[in-house]
Parts: sequence; C-alpha cells; structure tokens
Amino acid sequence: MAGPMDSSSSEVMVKKGSGLWLCLYFKQLPVEIFCRGGPATGTPVVVTARQRILYSNQAAEDVGIRIGSSMNTAYILSSEIVSFERNEEKEFSVLSHLAQWAYQFAPGVSIKAPHSLVLDIKGCLKLFDGLENLKSQIREKLPELGYTANIGVYSTPLAALSFAEGSAEAQGSQTLQSLPITCLRADEKIIESLGQSGIRDIGGLLELPMDGLSCRYGIFFADYLQRLIGEKPDPQKFISEVPRFFSDITFLSDVTDIQSLMFPVKRLLSELCEFLLARQLCINQMTFKLSHQNHEPRSFNIYLADPENDAAMFLMLTQLQLNKVTNMPEVDNLCLIANTFYPADSISGDLFHGAHLHGHVRSKTDSSNRLLNMFRARLGPQSCFGLSLANDHRPERAWRSVRLNKKNYWFPDDEREANPRPLYLLNVPQKLKTADDLPYLGGQLELIRGPERIDFGWWDGNDSARDYYIGRHQCGALYWIFFEADGNNWYLHGIFS
Repeated sequence: MAGPMDSSSSEVMVKKGSGLWLCLYFKQLPVEIFCRGGPATGTPVVVTARQRILYSNQAAEDVGIRIGSSMNTAYILSSEIVSFERNEEKEFSVLSHLAQWAYQFAPGVSIKAPHSLVLDIKGCLKLFDGLENLKSQIREKLPELGYTANIGVYSTPLAALSFAEGSAEAQGSQTLQSLPITCLRADEKIIESLGQSGIRDIGGLLELPMDGLSCRYGIFFADYLQRLIGEKPDPQKFISEVPRFFSDITFLSDVTDIQSLMFPVKRLLSELCEFLLARQLCINQMTFKLSHQNHEPRSFNIYLADPENDAAMFLMLTQLQLNKVTNMPEVDNLCLIANTFYPADSISGDLFHGAHLHGHVRSKTDSSNRLLNMFRARLGPQSCFGLSLANDHRPERAWRSVRLNKKNYWFPDDEREANPRPLYLLNVPQKLKTADDLPYLGGQLELIRGPERIDFGWWDGNDSARDYYIGRHQCGALYWIFFEADGNNWYLHGIFS
C-alpha cells in the first residue's frame, strides 16, 4: 500500500520507488469556458441542460440562483442572467488545451475526463524548488487564463484525483484513509451501499477484505481500490508531445467595435506566448477567427518574417490587421489557432539582441523583421515577397515569387557550371541599338559570357532560337541580352542585381 501523503503540508516525503502526482480539478470549467472573455462584470451566468441549471458563477449564486433550479425560477431572481446550453465537446477541447498548458510543469500530463488533469511531478520538484513553489506557480498562472482549479497531491494518480475532486468533503483530511468515501470515483450505487453499511471513510473501507469487496461490488471496483492505494500499477496515457494551440473566448454581450476586442485579444496572445515560452517554441503564422451572430464567420492570418514568440510584436500585427476591418457585425466568439511550430533554439539570433559592443551593433535582424512584418500586415502577404530561381529553361518562367521566410528556393546543383540568370526580367524584351554589330545601351556593352543557345516553342509552332549573353556596361552594370538568330537583332531581357 502506498504511504500516506499530506497534500497540504509544505513538505511531502516520497518513498523511494513511489510516484508523486498532482491533480488539477476544474470544477467550474463548464461555466468558465463561457465567462472568461473580459474583466469581471458581475453578470450572472448559468449553464443548463433541459432547462435545468447545472453550473453557475459566483454572481448567479449571489442573487440566490441554485444548482438544479429551473430557468423560470432563475429569471424571477435576476433579469440579467445569461444562460448557455452545456457543451461537453467544448469542455473537452478546453481541457485538452489546458493539458498542453500544464505541460510546462511536468513531462507527463494525463487527461481525466470530464474536468481533471493528472501531472507526474516526481521528477520536477527540484526544478521548481519544491512542491509548494510548484503549486504556487500553478495557482498564480491559472487565473491569467480565466480558470480556477482545486489541487490534490498524492503518491498515486487516483488518490490525487480523490483529494482534488473531493476537496469540499476532504477539508482537514491529511491522509487518503481519512477521506470520506464520497471522494471515490465509483458508481453512486456502490457509495450509497457502503454508506448504508456504516462505512464513512476510505480507511474503514480498506479494512474490509479485498476478496469480499470484489465479490460484492465487482472486480472492477476492487481493481480500482488496488490502483488507488498503489498495490497495482496504474499506467497513465499521457498527452502527445506534439504541440497544438487552440484557445477561444465567448462574449457574454456581443462586441461591435474593434476597441472592445483588444482585451480578449491580449488575453489570447498572452496564453499563446506563455505556451510558446514554456515549450521553447516559436511560430511564423497564426490565425484569428471571429464568429458573428447571423453572419458568416471570418478569419485573418498573421504572418511573420521569421519564427518569433514576442508578445509585443504579435499584438502590434494583430492591431494592424484589425484596423483594416471596416464592417464589424456583432462578434460572439473569438479564437486563436497556431499549428506550425519551430524550436526556439534553432532560430538564428543575436545573443545580445543588437546591443552596442565596442561601438558596433551586433545585428539588425530584429529591425528588418519588424519592418517586413509591418509591410505584410498593412499590404497583405501577397504584396511582400522575394524572388527565387525556378527550374525551367524558358527565361520568362525561370523565376518565381516566394514568401520571405520560405527556405525551399531552387538553385542549380553547381553554380560554377550553371548559366546564371537574373531575377529581374522585362515583361517584353527591349530591342537594342547596335554599333559595329554589337549591342548598345547608353554605351557599348562588353560581352563577358555566352553564348547560351535556348530553343523553345517548337512544340506549339512558335519556335524561336536565341543566343544569350551577359553584357557589361562601362558603369559596371550587368545585363542579360540575347541575339535573335532569325531576325539578326539584339534584345535586352533581364538585369542582374
């Protein structure tokens, strides 16, 4: 049997070979997913099923609304009440997001539906300088997300669940044995039967023979008890290490102007940045989605020149995008999504962030990226691009536009042997004057490379043969020119940068 564990004391002794688990129980999750969109307003909020109240916030309790009451009774008590139908799918989605958030505190996080997470924290105590500091950090950061949770700690996952989920009944309990049987995750009929038999706490239950409990209440209940006290292994299914970020905010009253969106936008961006910093990741793209009443949802993307995790940069680019919105129907939900991540330690950067060392600036990458990010936000991603070579022998198709943060440019296998191409081509080749049968462009051009014969169009009847050269002007400029074999004329086709 696992030894007793004090979930409230400042020091927890862990037996050699035993584990240590921390449970987060989000008791108010069904209502908090709907009312975390802004500063506290005192608006009564309830979550219902079949017109019966299942969950309520503190403001609803303050006006006398009770769990189990009908909506008719609730409307009599408060005309300002806001109700939502319970959404279990959204609850699990948010719980999955919270599991990703909790990954910063432990390498193993397991989801325990409907409203709990279990963290394997035995190997993390030194990192956080003890259990109490770890719990303090969790309690400090959770309200920033708009959620609250009860915390339970014990040497087995199921016992930690019992301490957290039964926190109201477990007040003052220091050991698993002293917890009331109502803290067990068992069928209500079993709990009721045990109570009728005079069993009040888990200690009294564990004094009974396990074989007898198995015969009376089934092998699954006996197996549960053995995993609860650590007599049987209880392997956990941890969440995937693959990062995912999705977070949304539902508004109690419809938002109709950009300024009112800024508080929830800042909260979502803060969640994203905390997630990125905890996982040591960066992103180069994120998506905001706005849901409207009686209108189609809309979305907009934020693109960055390089992967970053800078909250100030994210906020500035989001504001620039929102400022372009002219028609704002009532917004009732805002969500933020990020799907592509990059390790922060793989991003080339300046150790001293552009600090002056011996009179020199170490790097201007941040400034150039900031400028590119602003161009993209104001003009759109399609208006800001780079040029790259394309693997096509036809000059007009030997280049392509690329996003500035894409690295999949095509280059010849051996640039020393390949014929160079200019990235800038004229839409229509310009006929050149000649002097002594040589091309002339504000001065005679010196042919420094060529000819390179390019034949094309023979397959569609528009065949043409051109001999391409690189011509150097007396000022040093390089031009890509060709001699048309059929017409005996020189043409300018491109300019080397």
